[in-house]
Amino acid sequence: MKLTLELPKTIRFLNQDEIPNNPSVSKRWEESKVANIVQGYTLKLNENNPENELIGFNFFAEINIDNSNLWNLVLALSETLPDVTAVLFGHIDFDLNYGNYEEKGGILEFVCQYKKEITQDAFISFGLIYNDDENLVEIFIDESKYIKYWGVDENFFREIMNGFGLNEIENLEFVDEYPKVREVLTTLDKEAIDSKTLIEIFSEKYL
Repeated sequence: MKLTLELPKTIRFLNQDEIPNNPSVSKRWEESKVANIVQGYTLKLNENNPENELIGFNFFAEINIDNSNLWNLVLALSETLPDVTAVLFGHIDFDLNYGNYEEKGGILEFVCQYKKEITQDAFISFGLIYNDDENLVEIFIDESKYIKYWGVDENFFREIMNGFGLNEIENLEFVDEYPKVREVLTTLDKEAIDSKTLIEIFSEKYL
């Protein structure tokens, strides 16, 4: 197995005896053994794309980082957001909820209480966003626990990546490209807050 990325304890590849009788799944399982799922990032500039012309981001990045360092990277990337921001959150089976804009420092202080669930609950997505008529900055933690980032300041972004020792890797791959198992966090950590309760907490606070 080529995987050198530290995944959350809630996400793993299929064991051989868990592979369904499906040739395409079997093929992807074999390919996962040599997948390039390592720490690093990809970056695509938002240029010459009529669909995105009116959306205010200059580039889009996807980032793999060891799960134990994921929250630290989110905090670092939050420096690219203005002083007011909004939260995005939701269960993977439902639409995302968009919170009201509030002071960024207060949001970070509140949600930091739930960083374990945000970074390890494989049934929840979470993000921070600022969007106006000219700019879009978004930090989105996918349910597979890698980061999708839309930004405007490429130099600042690359500085942050360098600070975490993350390199741009053109052929980088991500865990959700392959057959995987998602475990419920509360079955592995009795002190964790379950997905439904966490969404209720965020809904009461931000909607």
